[in-house]
Amino acid sequence: MDEERTSASIDRAVSSAMNRIAGFVEPLAAPADELLAPLTRLSSRGKRLRAKLLLKGHEAAGGGRMDAAVRVAAALELFQVAALVHDDVVDDSDTRRGLPSTHRAIQDLHTSSNWRGDSARFGTSSAILAGDLALMACMGELVGALVGVDAEVATAVGDRFTSMATVCTAGQYLDLRLAAQPIELLAEEREAILAVMRAKTASYTTVGPLAMGAALAGCPPEQVDAWAAVGVPLGVAFQLRDDVLGVVGSEAETGKPAGDDLREGKRTLLLGHAFSVADAQDRERLVNALDGDAESVAQAVDVMVRSGTIDAAEAEISRYASEAKSNLEAISMTSLHRQRLLAFFDATTVRVA
Repeated sequence: MDEERTSASIDRAVSSAMNRIAGFVEPLAAPADELLAPLTRLSSRGKRLRAKLLLKGHEAAGGGRMDAAVRVAAALELFQVAALVHDDVVDDSDTRRGLPSTHRAIQDLHTSSNWRGDSARFGTSSAILAGDLALMACMGELVGALVGVDAEVATAVGDRFTSMATVCTAGQYLDLRLAAQPIELLAEEREAILAVMRAKTASYTTVGPLAMGAALAGCPPEQVDAWAAVGVPLGVAFQLRDDVLGVVGSEAETGKPAGDDLREGKRTLLLGHAFSVADAQDRERLVNALDGDAESVAQAVDVMVRSGTIDAAEAEISRYASEAKSNLEAISMTSLHRQRLLAFFDATTVRVA
């Protein structure tokens, strides 16, 4: 399946899943539309990287259940939508994918409608529910995808999806917990940061998609585990690339303002490295970026660049991506499928010009 057709098929499946949810809540009329509108907009955007990786992995593993794979991929996209909505609430982010974050959009609705109560609290509470609706759409799509699939295969895919969603959710708590620790200890938190990257990001960005694609292809558990082993270092490389873009990338690339991760105090390997090599004055600049203004963030970005942190991150990305490619070598597939996967790995981890 070529890239254009793949994207179109995923888009259709996601849209159909959202339409089914809209149908269920149609009796609620306008209130349901208010909750679903930002979800629908958010779910219609995105690069579909996770879904595409699942489909590429399924084909490379010898799978022939492409209709089911597309729907599992759509369920994965909807799980991400739920995760993003909830993550934006946790981080109090203003934008996502170039749109107002869901809680901000609903907060603005409350304000413009002159409703009673606190608009910010209303937006936060409503966004939690909106994220839950995205999870309902996700689970409905997963169930629909596995109808008619052999029971053993369906169970394997369902187990992998459940494991992925559980680890990712727990990873979100790990991230919250890490952010609650004294910033001065950050230079000593490398292993904790890596644990968050594996649990919160790699679980549903690379490990889950590759494992579910292989499971749906009917691969035995040990082969599915081999595919998952490719995803672990790939997911870390992916998150590191995202973290670099979060510091020096443009809003057009990330859908969020440049330096937003610094402002939010996101605990990353980049920030940890910068703290470990910075002098007292530069450490103060890094701390000042937390909840700081544009000038404070700009100064912290300058510290990141001057300290060699960005270059160190690039070296780590290259190392983890190489490990993923090495793990892929242990899996039998056609040269064409291997070439396509390697090209995808590069597209998601290589430095953006």
